[in-house]
Amino acid sequence: MIDRNSSWYWLDYVARYAAPLLITIGLVLVSQVPLRLPGIAPVTIGFSLIAVFYWALHQHDMLPAVAVFFIGLLQDMLVGTPIGLSAFSLLFAYGIVISQRRFFYRKSFLVVWLGFSITAILFGVLRWGLVSFIEGRVVLLGPTIIEFFLTVTFYPIFGYIFVLVHRSLLREA
Repeated sequence: MIDRNSSWYWLDYVARYAAPLLITIGLVLVSQVPLRLPGIAPVTIGFSLIAVFYWALHQHDMLPAVAVFFIGLLQDMLVGTPIGLSAFSLLFAYGIVISQRRFFYRKSFLVVWLGFSITAILFGVLRWGLVSFIEGRVVLLGPTIIEFFLTVTFYPIFGYIFVLVHRSLLREA
């Protein structure tokens, strides 16, 4: 057991508390690798949405709204989308999860996955609508649909990984 007054205890505490933020930032960086599918514009997987959904549902104090905002800004700068688009979209998804947290918390995986799917649909439609508005024309919906299916498909894998990380964060050193 580490003495609570030691610097190792505080380093461990900060590392545990920062883990969701650092993981989400890492996933934002990984998600910038576009998948090139024949006949379709390059698409990405919404790893940032997966992380924001999970941490907002299970440990929202470790990934507060201000962190989600800055993660979205980082994503916009990396992708080249209008600054604020991802920040607004991720905050929208974060708000949905926080408002429905009581309903989804401690439910079966299938219920949570359904909730994530609904959130991902709303997230995708919002982004598609905002991009269409900014572009001044209706943009193709195909890439948004593919991104939705890829993101929803990858949620169980990352959800499981996040459960393992979450359990290790809750363990006392």
